Order: sequence, then C-alpha cells, then structure tokens
Amino acid sequence: MSDSSELNGGMPIPPFDQSRDADTNPQALGHFLLDEQNSYTDNIDNTDNTQHSAAFSRGATRPSGFQPYDTAQLRGESVQQRVAKAVASPTPLLEAAQPLLRALSEMPEQIADASQIQILKECLKNEITLFSVVCDEADISWKKMAIVRYCLCTALDEAAHTMSWGMISGWSQSNLLNHFEGDNDGGNKFFLLVGRLSMSPHEYSDCLEVLLRILGLGFEGRYSIIEDGDRQLTKIRQGLLTLLQSTRDTVPTVLSPHGLVTHQSRKRRGIFVPVRVSMLLCGFLIAATFIGSKYFLSIPESDLLKRMAVLQRPIVVAPPAVAQKLNLTVLLKDEIAKQLVSVDETAGSSKVIFKGDTMFPVGSDKVRPEIINIIERVAQEIHRVQGAVLIVGHTDSMPINKPGFPNNQVLSERRAANVARLMEKASIPTDKIRFEGKGETQPVGSNDDAAGRSQNRRVELFVNY
Repeated sequence: MSDSSELNGGMPIPPFDQSRDADTNPQALGHFLLDEQNSYTDNIDNTDNTQHSAAFSRGATRPSGFQPYDTAQLRGESVQQRVAKAVASPTPLLEAAQPLLRALSEMPEQIADASQIQILKECLKNEITLFSVVCDEADISWKKMAIVRYCLCTALDEAAHTMSWGMISGWSQSNLLNHFEGDNDGGNKFFLLVGRLSMSPHEYSDCLEVLLRILGLGFEGRYSIIEDGDRQLTKIRQGLLTLLQSTRDTVPTVLSPHGLVTHQSRKRRGIFVPVRVSMLLCGFLIAATFIGSKYFLSIPESDLLKRMAVLQRPIVVAPPAVAQKLNLTVLLKDEIAKQLVSVDETAGSSKVIFKGDTMFPVGSDKVRPEIINIIERVAQEIHRVQGAVLIVGHTDSMPINKPGFPNNQVLSERRAANVARLMEKASIPTDKIRFEGKGETQPVGSNDDAAGRSQNRRVELFVNY
C-alpha cells in the first residue's frame, strides 16, 4: 500500500513525509505489524530499564511509600479479572484498552507539583505494560496488541504535550512512544497505520475500533499543524466509521425470534342470510358479469370491423418521386459568361471550378467578398438536392514566401478549408463536406508561362447527389 492509500469508505489518507523516517527503529523501517514478540519485548525491557535508571538518577521526588511497578506481579488476581472480562467481551482488544482510553479522556489540565507529573508518567507506563500482559493472557494477537499500544502511546503523548504542564516538564523528550516503541513520529504513522489496516477491515476490525475511539477523543496528530486539518480529520473519522459498520453483522429482521404469540379464542356470533337474498345476489353478479364481458368484447370487435373496411378500399399507389436534379449551369450562367467559374454537369454529379486569381488575393487564403455570394448560392443548391461536396485546392509551382504558408501545399489546404467553412455556414451539413489540398501536384496548364500558372491556381468542387 502506498503512503497515500485510501479507506474503503472513500476516506483519503494524505501522504506523509518519509524523509522523517530516516532513523533505524523498527517503526521507521516500516515494521508496524510485528510478529517477533521475543525480540520486541527485549527491546522494550532494555529501554524500560535504561529510562527508569535515568529517571531515578535525576532524583525525581516521589511520595513516601511509592514503589516502582513490579512487572513480575502483573499476573495477580486483579489482572486475571481483567483478562476474564476481556475474554467474555465481544471485542476483547477494546475491553483491554478501556483503562488507557479513560486515561486519555481524563488527562488533567493542571498539575501543580512536578513530582506528580513523573508519578503520572510512571502510572501510564505501568498501565501500558499491564495492557500488554492482559492481551497476552487473553490470547490476543501480538501484532494487534503492538498496533494498539503504538497508537495509545502516541495519543497519550499528544494529550500530555498539549497541556501546559506537559510542555514545562519536557514530556516529549522522554515520551511513552519512545519508551515502548523507540519511535518519535507517531503523529504521522498513526494515520499510515489506519490506511494500512483499512485494506483488511475484517481482519483488523478490532484494531480499527480502538483507533476510531482514539480519534473520537480528540487525537489530531499531523493534522494539528496543517491547514484545513479539522475537516480532513472529520472525513477520516466518518470514513472509518462507515468501514467498520460495513464489517459488522446486520440486525436480524425478527427482533424477537423466540417470542410467543398468545391467541385468545373468541366465539363469534354467526350472521344468518336468507336463501332468497343469496339467490338474488348471485343472479345480480351473473348478470353484471355477462353485461360487462359483452361490453368489453364489443370494443375490439368494432375495431376489427373498421380495419376490415379499410382493407376493402382500393389501394392508391403514389407516383414515383421524381429525382431532383442539380442545375448549376443555369444557376451560375452569369458567372460562367464572365469566366469566373466553369461548370461540368453529368447525371448524379457536378464539377465547379473557381479560378484562383478571381477567388483569392495573391498569396492569401481569404475569399474575396464578391465570391462569397456565389459560394453561398452554390451551397444552397447543393443542400436542396441533399448532395455531398468535395473541395480540392490547387496552386501553381511558384514558391511562396509569406508568413503562415511554408509551402504551396499548406496554401491549397487553407483555401479549401475556408471555402468549406463558407459552405457549412450556408446550411450544408458538416458530415457532407470534405476538403483537401493538392498544392502544385495536379496542374492543368504549363507552369512555365503566366497563362498556364493562372489555370493551375484554382479551387474545384465535386458534387455527388
């Protein structure tokens, strides 16, 4: 799973900066779901002894009668009671974490004496160790216990650090997460764990249940320092809740399947109907049924009679439609007389040739205004017969040196495209217009003299209908 993984309920888990994971502790290397219980407990024991020694060497003041928590006595009678409650609960992991969740929700806002802060930290360490023992005795997976312990340490450290006494006492320098897990980046990795566990919600639903309650108790992590963090945390909580609800069993349709329904027998008094009344009612029903059936059958009968009468009428065959013919020779007779265009018409097709010198300025693709009217008239006539037109542009072989026209091929294509655009505006459908440029590849005259080059500069319209 990537750092930007998403919950199944549509909740994004924003990416975190992996450059902060450069240390060599197991969590920094990505080993969140640990199975190596022995090596992990050895690491905790070593860290525990080292930090306890450092705490006592600083000479922290303790009240009289205070004794360090003895892990050898963890499996006493009270612990066995907690184990029994966890085993009997439908969510053993959540039940085992209840004391730590309550400590998170009841974190004191003011602590006047610095020695009480150290006592609070020692009590939390003892309770976290006790949580590990309860999980072990209740046969809860070591992997799940390590995940929840990591997240609880992170949340407790954040809750203490946000208090004024936590900052003054330097809680973050010897926090719970570093003591148990050897890590200081829980604010980022908490949400990475949420994303990873959400990929297997049925397997880790009990872990996600505890993580959801930690978020509900106000844990913010990395979102406490980023813009719009509250809104993103709300989306994460909602998505996590939706994901957990999808893994739970639905409520049975019968809320009380073993309930007994008692019926009290009640003797009802019979109603006496005379025989004559019964016979009258039966006769009325039979008559009503007969009349109704006859009425509903008469409706399709009348429709059938009308249709039969229509079939008996003589069939009138309409005369075949006379195919429309394109008559551009008559339409453009004045332009043909002025030698502006030439038209060649056959049955079903026509060819119109516009001279390039009269249609475009020299070296330009802009149609002259006086030619636009002729193009529109031709387009309307083509539209009348529902014809399709192919527009082909041609040039002479003289090189062109104008911006926007690197060669004669481009010039011929631009001229054909502009003529096609005018025909489209004149109501010819786009799917019936095609255009292309041939450049100087298809001359009709010699390119060695001016008259031949003038003939080669042209635009041809091929109309099929």
